[in-house]
Amino acid sequence: MIRMAKRRFQTPATAPKKSGSGWIAALLLIALGGGGYYGYDYYQKAENERKAAEAARRAKIAADKRLAEEMARLAAEKEEQERLAAEAEEARRRAAEEEAARLAAEEAERQRKLREQKPAPTPGKAEEPEPVKEPEPTPQKSTAYEKPISLYGASAAGASARKQFDELVDHLLEAHDFEDFEKAMLPLIKESVANYTGSGKLNYAQYKNNRNLIQAVDLCLLSRMAGSKELKEVLTTEGDDNDNNGLDFFRWALRHKSQPLHQFMQHFLTQEGRAEHAGHAIRQFYTIWAAMEEKDRLKYLNLAIAGALINPDTAQSPGRYRDRNVPRLSVPEVCEYLREMDKKRKLVTDIKKLSVSQLLHVVDVRLPQSEFDWAAENVNYNQSDWGAAYNSIKYVMERAATNKDLYENYSFEEIRKEGGVCRDQGYFACNTGKCRGVPAVYIVGDGDRGPHAWMVNLVDNVRWVQTNSYGYNSGRFTNPCSGRSQHESTLLSKDAQTTDAKLAPAADAMILADYMARIGATTEARNTARYVTTAYPTLTAAWAHYVKVLGQDEKNPPPDKVWRKITTDLNQLSKKNSELLDISAEVEDKYLLSGKNAASKQMALRRSMSQLNRRGGDDRADLVINAVNRQAEVFAEAKNYTGLANLYRKQLKKYVGRGDIFGQLLEQYMGHLGDEAPTRAWNVLAKDADKLFEKHVRSGGGDLFKLKKEVQIQHQIAKAWRNAGNDRKADKMQEDADSRLEKAQNRYVTEDDED
Repeated sequence: MIRMAKRRFQTPATAPKKSGSGWIAALLLIALGGGGYYGYDYYQKAENERKAAEAARRAKIAADKRLAEEMARLAAEKEEQERLAAEAEEARRRAAEEEAARLAAEEAERQRKLREQKPAPTPGKAEEPEPVKEPEPTPQKSTAYEKPISLYGASAAGASARKQFDELVDHLLEAHDFEDFEKAMLPLIKESVANYTGSGKLNYAQYKNNRNLIQAVDLCLLSRMAGSKELKEVLTTEGDDNDNNGLDFFRWALRHKSQPLHQFMQHFLTQEGRAEHAGHAIRQFYTIWAAMEEKDRLKYLNLAIAGALINPDTAQSPGRYRDRNVPRLSVPEVCEYLREMDKKRKLVTDIKKLSVSQLLHVVDVRLPQSEFDWAAENVNYNQSDWGAAYNSIKYVMERAATNKDLYENYSFEEIRKEGGVCRDQGYFACNTGKCRGVPAVYIVGDGDRGPHAWMVNLVDNVRWVQTNSYGYNSGRFTNPCSGRSQHESTLLSKDAQTTDAKLAPAADAMILADYMARIGATTEARNTARYVTTAYPTLTAAWAHYVKVLGQDEKNPPPDKVWRKITTDLNQLSKKNSELLDISAEVEDKYLLSGKNAASKQMALRRSMSQLNRRGGDDRADLVINAVNRQAEVFAEAKNYTGLANLYRKQLKKYVGRGDIFGQLLEQYMGHLGDEAPTRAWNVLAKDADKLFEKHVRSGGGDLFKLKKEVQIQHQIAKAWRNAGNDRKADKMQEDADSRLEKAQNRYVTEDDED
């Protein structure tokens, strides 16, 4: 033992030399040690992954729990609101009963006091009997609707049935009892429509000949949309010298063989009129009708309906003429002016031959009488060459460069004298066209050379054409009836198959489907609405209506496979009508993705983006912007700034050659970051955008409009740098942008402006 201990403490100099096997053993020990380290790292990584998966699972459970709690909260709120509404209704009923009892008690007390105050009878004189007070008549429920009547079958088509139904309508117009009328018609309508849709789709060939049923549906739907109070006010309106009153109007609208009321309802549905505007529309219809001579009412029926359908927001807007002291013509006055000018043959078009959908883009003008008169005297082009009105206004580069205001009242005369830029050219051409009876639409859009305005106008009875769009594909306008923004393709794609007359069956079915949905006849409503999309597969209004009908019955929603079939159909049909992609996106967001987790949403939205790319999505810049935005919203909601950065980095790089899309994507990206995003997220945005801008967007050319678009993008990037905390970089970029723009503008500034 002692010898062994001594050997353990020998110095290196005196220690015996190790054999080669010792070194090998040492190396093995080192290797084994290293292997242990790497083994530990592998298992640690696996453990980390397991913990991450467990954390993700718990996060999902928590998210599902929060969602369930939110749904339960909303359900409880709805139940509470219903309970409060029921309690309020019960309180109103009790209050009414108490008020009636109080009034009865007061009347009884008054009668008692009168009896006490009555003087005693004079002796020997017979007391005169007290006059008997006639009881006030109690309103009796009308028995007119208790007579049996048929709205379906062979008996409903005869002259006797038509006469009997007309008598009911006459009673309705005299008594104004729209609620009682609908109550009587409701079971008959349901029974009839069930027969017409028994095969799972509408039998339109039979339905279109049932005049009584169609008229019953018209009246009931109009009552539901406009309200019986509004209809009663129109019915009881007195005309001039007690003539042309509201009752006469309704009788004419219902009895004339051209079915004016039904035509009104058809166009209200196909032009996507809003239900809350139905009362305003029917009153406008009456006002325009009452101002016409009897002989003109049929000839100018389309004009009257178009004027009636103008959205009240459009009808009441001040327009761009600046002198507010000069009154604008109201829509009925515009219709009257056009009618009188047409009689004198002083319009460019024959407005009696224009359809309602075309005339909507004539009567929506908001100008003083003086502007109409000036246009009549000074602007005279052929309808097929009305684009010349746009080019008749000289282009003023100084106004484009500095936005100099050249006008006092913004009158036609001033614009022609001073000239202007694209928005002034478009305004002049469109509005002088409307004053002369030419359907014209003011279009605005963004492109590689900045914002632009142009015109689309009707050149014959069917065809719409562009004037000076310069290849822009982002043009939009406001529908004068619905107030909804629409892409110009809805006008440019019109042809002989999409005239108002060709769309009449679609309109009939949409009226019927809308009413059936309102009364809870879900199956019939859906079958009828589906018929429209089958018969008119590329009609935007048909699909918008079908989606609305499907979504109305919240207690019995369609299964997801129905919504998926709709999106598939819309994506395929969008090659012929790109506006259908807007409806497809709405269906996805509202019915297929609502309540889904972020991963499911992203997968579906990436699929939608791929479909858009396959169909050549660049032909509609707004569709690209919307598709990217829908994906970004999912990342933004989860505050996934890395996901946002990856999405926009890819899209900005893809569209770096399209200044309009690049700029809008950048603005959209910045909007999603907002005030809550950390500085590092803004730094990533600024670096990515700056790099792409300097390499691909910035140019040294002398194109003022392209430069203004570039400067706009520079300002956006400067703001991003500032939000990232780099004020020096932001100031430098801002100064560079302002300097570039100033140099470009100075080339077009006159000496007077410099003074």
